Amino acid sequence: MIKLLLLALLFFLGYSFFQALFPRRRDQKPPANRSQNGEQMVQDPQCGTYLPISDALSANIQGRQYYFCSRKCRKQFKKQT
Repeated sequence: MIKLLLLALLFFLGYSFFQALFPRRRDQKPPANRSQNGEQMVQDPQCGTYLPISDALSANIQGRQYYFCSRKCRKQFKKQT
């Protein structure tokens, strides 16, 4: 049992040393839908929740584009307009 713990500790130290010598590259390009500063946030007009535009449900209501956090909010908003 002690040998197994020492082996695990040795592996961890080796891995940590390797990561220190060869850090991950941070100069990679962000995904196409995100910029270096992050992603555009939109506000749900029904409940006021802010969320990333890629996670939002969009709807064109009366010629205007709206973004919603859920189908429930979208449905309630459509009932009110």
